[in-house]
Amino acid sequence: MRRVYFYVFTLHFKVLSDMENNEIVETVKEIRVMMEKSSRFLSFSGTSAILVGLYALAGAFVARGIISPVKDIPGEYSALGWITIAPDIILVALAVFALSLFTILFFSARKAKKMKCSFFNGPAYRTFLNFFLPLTAGGIFSVALLIGGNVGIIAPTMLLFYGLSLINASKYTYGNIFWLGCCELLLGLVCAFLPGKGLLLWSIGFGALHIVYGIYFYFRVERYSVAA
Repeated sequence: MRRVYFYVFTLHFKVLSDMENNEIVETVKEIRVMMEKSSRFLSFSGTSAILVGLYALAGAFVARGIISPVKDIPGEYSALGWITIAPDIILVALAVFALSLFTILFFSARKAKKMKCSFFNGPAYRTFLNFFLPLTAGGIFSVALLIGGNVGIIAPTMLLFYGLSLINASKYTYGNIFWLGCCELLLGLVCAFLPGKGLLLWSIGFGALHIVYGIYFYFRVERYSVAA
């Protein structure tokens, strides 16, 4: 009988111990989630990345139609030829940028609502600040290159600054964005050695890479984070 009591007591103690361990694990998980929400921007949406890639491809298609007449003129990289189409190129770029920004903000706010967290918070401000600071500098520098007629290095410049922006912002959001930034940097360096292929590599960097990353992010990260 004593053995039976001892066995029941041991089993009861083991059950209580397992319950306490499970509660500790769950508590640690909850604390970890709360810390991530308070220190990192987790409202990024893979759907917005896919749409941004599609916008970039559409913009590249339009830009190709604008550039083609200039490329048929002898001395295609002369400043005079490019200055005439600069307003149209800038307009297309601004349209793609504005549409992309609106899409990112819209889907990020919607995801934040699903996750029951604030969209306008400290991590969001830090993420956007660290992203737009290098990107703005790169945009102004690209305009200066365009005005100066140095159009051959505009595409690699944009890719390089964009890659740096992603790497800089990845410290305050999902870490895998760092690798997207590295791919953009690598593509920008390749583009610098391939004059005349800027629009093609620009389309790959801003278009195809975003679509691939968006699909990966949606199926491997976003679905689980929203469910959690």
